[in-house]
Amino acid sequence: MIKSTLCALSFAAAAACAAPAGAAAYNFTFTTHYDFSAPGGTFLGGGGPSPDTGFVELTNNGGSALTGAFFTTAVSACCGDMSFNSGDISIASGQTVVIAIGTESSNVGGFGPGGVFMGFAGSGAYAGLNVGDFDANVHSGVFRTDPFTGLPIDSWVLEGSTSSGGDTGDAFETTAADGHLTFSSGGGVPEPATWALMLGGFGLAGLALRRRKGLGVTA
Repeated sequence: MIKSTLCALSFAAAAACAAPAGAAAYNFTFTTHYDFSAPGGTFLGGGGPSPDTGFVELTNNGGSALTGAFFTTAVSACCGDMSFNSGDISIASGQTVVIAIGTESSNVGGFGPGGVFMGFAGSGAYAGLNVGDFDANVHSGVFRTDPFTGLPIDSWVLEGSTSSGGDTGDAFETTAADGHLTFSSGGGVPEPATWALMLGGFGLAGLALRRRKGLGVTA
Protein backbone atom coordinates (compact mmCIF):
# COMPACT_ATOMS: atom_id res chain seq x y z
CA MET A 1 0.00 0.00 0.00
CA ILE A 2 1.37 3.40 -1.00
CA LYS A 3 1.64 5.67 2.02
CA SER A 4 3.94 7.95 3.94
CA THR A 5 6.01 6.26 6.61
CA LEU A 6 4.09 8.24 9.22
CA CYS A 7 0.65 8.13 7.62
CA ALA A 8 -0.68 5.10 9.48
CA LEU A 9 0.90 5.97 12.81
CA SER A 10 0.78 9.74 13.25
CA PHE A 11 -1.82 10.99 15.71
CA ALA A 12 -2.39 13.80 13.21
CA ALA A 13 -3.05 11.54 10.24
CA ALA A 14 -4.78 14.37 8.40
CA ALA A 15 -1.54 14.62 6.42
CA ALA A 16 -1.94 14.01 2.71
CA CYS A 17 -1.33 10.32 2.13
CA ALA A 18 -2.83 10.00 -1.31
CA ALA A 19 -0.83 8.74 -4.28
CA PRO A 20 -1.87 7.03 -7.51
CA ALA A 21 -1.28 3.30 -7.72
CA GLY A 22 0.53 3.71 -11.05
CA ALA A 23 3.03 6.35 -9.92
CA ALA A 24 6.74 5.57 -10.14
CA ALA A 25 8.46 4.43 -6.95
CA TYR A 26 9.56 7.28 -4.72
CA ASN A 27 11.21 7.96 -1.37
CA PHE A 28 11.87 11.48 -0.15
CA THR A 29 12.16 13.32 3.14
CA PHE A 30 10.94 16.72 4.30
CA THR A 31 13.20 18.32 6.91
CA THR A 32 12.22 21.39 8.93
CA HIS A 33 15.12 23.57 10.09
CA TYR A 34 15.54 26.97 11.75
CA ASP A 35 18.78 28.91 11.46
CA PHE A 36 20.72 32.09 10.70
CA SER A 37 21.67 30.74 7.26
CA ALA A 38 20.27 28.34 4.71
CA PRO A 39 21.13 24.65 5.15
CA GLY A 40 23.12 22.82 2.50
CA GLY A 41 21.35 22.04 -0.74
CA THR A 42 19.99 23.82 -3.79
CA PHE A 43 18.25 26.98 -2.59
CA LEU A 44 15.00 27.61 -4.49
CA GLY A 45 13.73 30.82 -2.87
CA GLY A 46 10.99 31.92 -0.50
CA GLY A 47 12.97 34.57 1.40
CA GLY A 48 16.15 34.82 3.42
CA PRO A 49 17.09 34.98 7.11
CA SER A 50 16.94 38.38 8.82
CA PRO A 51 18.52 37.42 11.10
CA ASP A 52 17.06 33.89 11.20
CA THR A 53 14.13 32.02 9.71
CA GLY A 54 12.67 28.59 9.01
CA PHE A 55 13.67 26.41 6.08
CA VAL A 56 12.02 23.35 4.53
CA GLU A 57 14.28 20.84 2.79
CA LEU A 58 13.27 18.06 0.44
CA THR A 59 15.82 15.28 -0.04
CA ASN A 60 15.30 12.70 -2.77
CA ASN A 61 16.28 9.35 -1.25
CA GLY A 62 15.17 7.38 -4.30
CA GLY A 63 17.32 5.94 -7.04
CA SER A 64 16.00 8.13 -9.85
CA ALA A 65 15.16 11.77 -10.42
CA LEU A 66 11.96 13.03 -8.80
CA THR A 67 9.93 15.39 -10.99
CA GLY A 68 7.26 17.82 -9.86
CA ALA A 69 6.70 20.93 -7.78
CA PHE A 70 7.96 21.43 -4.22
CA PHE A 71 5.89 24.06 -2.44
CA THR A 72 4.93 25.66 0.85
CA THR A 73 1.71 27.32 1.97
CA ALA A 74 2.63 29.94 4.56
CA VAL A 75 0.04 32.67 5.04
CA SER A 76 1.06 34.54 8.18
CA ALA A 77 -1.27 35.98 10.80
CA CYS A 78 0.12 39.50 10.53
CA CYS A 79 2.67 39.88 7.77
CA GLY A 80 1.33 38.54 4.51
CA ASP A 81 1.73 35.48 2.33
CA MET A 82 5.14 33.80 2.46
CA SER A 83 4.17 30.79 0.37
CA PHE A 84 6.49 29.55 -2.36
CA ASN A 85 6.15 27.15 -5.28
CA SER A 86 9.18 25.90 -7.21
CA GLY A 87 7.20 25.09 -10.31
CA ASP A 88 8.01 21.90 -12.18
CA ILE A 89 11.59 20.84 -11.38
CA SER A 90 13.71 17.69 -11.43
CA ILE A 91 15.38 16.63 -8.17
CA ALA A 92 18.22 14.21 -8.77
CA SER A 93 18.79 11.11 -6.66
CA GLY A 94 20.48 12.22 -3.44
CA GLN A 95 19.81 15.92 -4.10
CA THR A 96 18.37 18.29 -1.48
CA VAL A 97 16.36 21.39 -2.40
CA VAL A 98 15.54 24.14 0.10
CA ILE A 99 12.75 26.72 0.56
CA ALA A 100 12.95 29.58 3.08
CA ILE A 101 9.86 30.73 4.97
CA GLY A 102 10.08 34.49 4.58
CA THR A 103 12.74 36.45 6.47
CA GLU A 104 11.88 35.60 10.10
CA SER A 105 9.12 33.06 10.29
CA SER A 106 8.90 33.07 14.09
CA ASN A 107 7.89 36.74 14.25
CA VAL A 108 4.72 36.81 12.16
CA GLY A 109 2.08 35.54 14.60
CA GLY A 110 1.93 32.02 13.22
CA PHE A 111 0.61 30.44 10.03
CA GLY A 112 -2.77 29.04 10.99
CA PRO A 113 -3.87 25.99 12.94
CA GLY A 114 -1.27 23.56 11.59
CA GLY A 115 1.58 25.91 10.82
CA VAL A 116 3.32 25.94 7.44
CA PHE A 117 2.11 23.33 4.95
CA MET A 118 4.82 21.72 2.83
CA GLY A 119 3.99 19.56 -0.14
CA PHE A 120 5.08 17.89 -3.34
CA ALA A 121 2.97 17.57 -6.50
CA GLY A 122 4.48 15.13 -8.97
CA SER A 123 4.73 15.38 -12.73
CA GLY A 124 5.88 13.07 -15.53
CA ALA A 125 6.35 9.57 -14.11
CA TYR A 126 5.07 10.94 -10.78
CA ALA A 127 1.94 12.58 -12.17
CA GLY A 128 -0.91 12.44 -9.67
CA LEU A 129 1.40 12.11 -6.66
CA ASN A 130 0.27 14.77 -4.17
CA VAL A 131 1.62 14.45 -0.64
CA GLY A 132 2.46 16.81 2.18
CA ASP A 133 1.91 17.78 5.78
CA PHE A 134 1.91 20.64 8.25
CA ASP A 135 4.83 21.78 10.39
CA ALA A 136 2.82 20.72 13.43
CA ASN A 137 3.17 17.11 12.32
CA VAL A 138 6.86 17.05 11.38
CA HIS A 139 8.66 15.78 14.48
CA SER A 140 12.25 15.54 15.65
CA GLY A 141 11.71 13.18 18.61
CA VAL A 142 13.63 15.68 20.78
CA PHE A 143 11.14 17.29 23.16
CA ARG A 144 11.51 20.70 24.79
CA THR A 145 9.04 22.84 26.73
CA ASP A 146 7.07 25.32 24.65
CA PRO A 147 7.69 28.59 26.54
CA PHE A 148 4.20 29.87 25.76
CA THR A 149 2.06 26.79 26.40
CA GLY A 150 4.28 25.02 28.95
CA LEU A 151 3.77 21.77 27.05
CA PRO A 152 6.42 19.47 25.55
CA ILE A 153 7.01 20.09 21.87
CA ASP A 154 9.20 18.51 19.19
CA SER A 155 7.63 20.07 16.11
CA TRP A 156 6.53 23.54 14.91
CA VAL A 157 10.20 24.14 14.05
CA LEU A 158 9.32 26.64 11.32
CA GLU A 159 7.46 28.86 13.80
CA GLY A 160 10.25 28.91 16.35
CA SER A 161 9.20 25.71 18.15
CA THR A 162 5.91 26.95 19.55
CA SER A 163 2.29 26.29 18.61
CA SER A 164 1.23 29.70 19.97
CA GLY A 165 2.47 31.97 17.19
CA GLY A 166 4.63 33.85 19.72
CA ASP A 167 8.30 34.76 19.38
CA THR A 168 10.43 32.34 21.39
CA GLY A 169 13.71 34.18 20.78
CA ASP A 170 16.67 33.41 18.53
CA ALA A 171 18.52 31.18 20.98
CA PHE A 172 15.52 28.86 21.41
CA GLU A 173 14.53 28.86 17.74
CA THR A 174 17.93 28.08 16.27
CA THR A 175 18.75 25.26 18.70
CA ALA A 176 15.72 23.15 17.82
CA ALA A 177 16.44 19.66 16.52
CA ASP A 178 15.37 19.27 12.90
CA GLY A 179 12.03 17.64 12.18
CA HIS A 180 11.84 14.84 9.61
CA LEU A 181 9.01 13.26 7.64
CA THR A 182 9.58 10.66 4.92
CA PHE A 183 7.15 9.72 2.16
CA SER A 184 7.70 6.40 0.41
CA SER A 185 5.78 4.33 -2.12
CA GLY A 186 6.93 1.21 -0.30
CA GLY A 187 6.05 2.27 3.24
CA GLY A 188 8.84 1.59 5.72
CA VAL A 189 9.96 1.59 9.32
CA PRO A 190 8.69 4.60 11.30
CA GLU A 191 11.31 7.24 11.97
CA PRO A 192 12.62 7.86 15.52
CA ALA A 193 10.28 10.80 15.96
CA THR A 194 7.29 8.50 15.53
CA TRP A 195 8.55 6.05 18.15
CA ALA A 196 9.12 8.95 20.54
CA LEU A 197 5.50 10.00 20.14
CA MET A 198 4.17 6.48 20.51
CA LEU A 199 6.28 5.60 23.55
CA GLY A 200 6.40 8.85 25.47
CA GLY A 201 5.05 12.09 24.14
CA PHE A 202 1.91 10.98 22.31
CA GLY A 203 -0.65 12.18 24.83
CA LEU A 204 1.12 15.39 25.79
CA ALA A 205 1.90 16.39 22.24
CA GLY A 206 -1.73 15.67 21.38
CA LEU A 207 -2.79 18.19 23.98
CA ALA A 208 -0.61 20.80 22.34
CA LEU A 209 -2.15 20.15 18.94
CA ARG A 210 -5.68 20.25 20.28
CA ARG A 211 -5.04 23.85 21.22
CA ARG A 212 -4.96 24.53 17.48
CA LYS A 213 -8.21 23.24 15.96
CA GLY A 214 -8.99 22.44 12.37
CA LEU A 215 -5.91 20.50 11.23
CA GLY A 216 -6.47 19.17 7.76
CA VAL A 217 -5.12 18.82 4.25
CA THR A 218 -4.95 21.64 1.75
CA ALA A 219 -5.31 20.77 -1.87
